[in-house]
Amino acid sequence: MAAGAPRGLDANKELREAAGAEVDRILPAIVLAGSSTSPQAALTATSVRRRTDRVPVITAGGSRRIGRRGSKVAAGDVFFGAEFGGRGRPRTMQFPPYTGHRGYWFWPTIRRHLPELRRRYIAALDRLAAEWARGGDEPGG
Repeated sequence: MAAGAPRGLDANKELREAAGAEVDRILPAIVLAGSSTSPQAALTATSVRRRTDRVPVITAGGSRRIGRRGSKVAAGDVFFGAEFGGRGRPRTMQFPPYTGHRGYWFWPTIRRHLPELRRRYIAALDRLAAEWARGGDEPGG
C-alpha cells in the first residue's frame, strides 16, 4: 500500500478486481450460449458486459444499437424476448415461445456457473481478508 493511502481505497480496488476476475471467467460461456441459441440472442449476446463493482455484476441489453445496417435497434429492446421468449402478441412473434422465468441462454448459463462463481469469489474474499488482517503489503506487515 502506498504511504499515506487509506486502506479503504485499496480494499475497494482489490474487491473490484476480485469480483471482475470471477465474472470474466463466465462471460465467454454466456456469450457463446447466446450466439448459438437464436439470431436475436446472438445479437444481444454482444451486449453482455461486466460492470465494475465490489461484487460480481453482469449486464446485458441496454441502449447499445445492434442489428444490420438499416435495422438497428437497442439491445435492451430485444434482450428479454431473446432470453424469455414471446409469441403472446403480434409484435413478439419473432422470438421463441415464452418460457416464464427459466430463460433460454443468459440465466441458464449463469445458474450453471453460479456455484463455482460463488465458491471462487468467497475464496478470493477470504484471501483478501487474511491479507488485510496481516496488514496488507505494508512494510513489516
